[in-house]
Amino acid sequence: MMRSVGKRSLASLTAGALIATLGLPGVATAESTHQSVATCALQTLPYPTDMHGRATAVDPTGKFIAGIGYGVDDDGWRPRLLLWAGARPGAWNQPRLTIVETAVVEEVEGINRNGVAVGNAVVDHIYRPWRYRDGRLEWLPVLPGASNVFTSGINSRGDIVGRGVVEETETTLPLLWPVDRPGTVEVIDAPYDAGATEILDDGTIIGGAGGFGWVRHPDGTTDRLTVPGARWAGIVAARGTWAVGSIGTGPGEEDKAPVRWDLRTGVATAVPPALVSTLDVNSQGSVLGARAVGHGDRIVPLGGAIPGVQDPFGWGIADNGLVVGSVNGSRLRPARWTNC
Repeated sequence: MMRSVGKRSLASLTAGALIATLGLPGVATAESTHQSVATCALQTLPYPTDMHGRATAVDPTGKFIAGIGYGVDDDGWRPRLLLWAGARPGAWNQPRLTIVETAVVEEVEGINRNGVAVGNAVVDHIYRPWRYRDGRLEWLPVLPGASNVFTSGINSRGDIVGRGVVEETETTLPLLWPVDRPGTVEVIDAPYDAGATEILDDGTIIGGAGGFGWVRHPDGTTDRLTVPGARWAGIVAARGTWAVGSIGTGPGEEDKAPVRWDLRTGVATAVPPALVSTLDVNSQGSVLGARAVGHGDRIVPLGGAIPGVQDPFGWGIADNGLVVGSVNGSRLRPARWTNC
């Protein structure tokens, strides 16, 4: 059953007010009142000096971090899976680094509180999904008829979601790899032409379908995630009771605005434009942009305190505010930020 999300709660919020907040066509954008505070503290992650790399995922507790490293061998640039365990704030507690020697880790999409990581790789010009657990990297089963299959999220249990691309119909199918049915992949009952982005610990699944977002609740009901007056809505991440993404505010590709949805009500609120983008969200509702973290109208930039370091970029945020990503300089280096 497809419903329009949050009709009752949206009734108390006029479309005009929401459109003004989000800067949709024909309505002036409300002036930003965000406040910047001291920057997040940069701490480098242990890392081989002969590699480039970045950290792209962190589990909700902040203990496990995953990323990709690139070294040079006779075949050129060779990717490696990088895993850090025991991460805690403070330079006195450097996490342990494990380097997995494999060439099939083009994308690391997530890691859960048990240290299980998921991602995607190109094999014979086709995308295939993988999982790393118990010291071993393994391929996930793929959907027959799908030309490319991708993972995009994992919950604490180990359930994995993603999507499969069906070239014949030029559509996508939302997929679930249930941890309690190993060796299987299932198509999620969701809107047409959908993909799954995240799966929460209670089984809630969030994704996108065509020009809007959607959320499938544990009871099987499905709601839209959108904004009155928006041309489209896209979801990039979700955790706890929050989802983040962007909405289309005009006809051009650049006509968009970052948004955070409250999954309990379906109400969308504008993210401060200073964040520029929405890349992740934690269970507290803190929103990660490429170079800053937003807490309502308070913005905390990702800082740098190392000579020669530039271009800080965040990829994931934990519930304790730990941010992981990369910094640049003489080489691309994985990094983390605390006190965000």
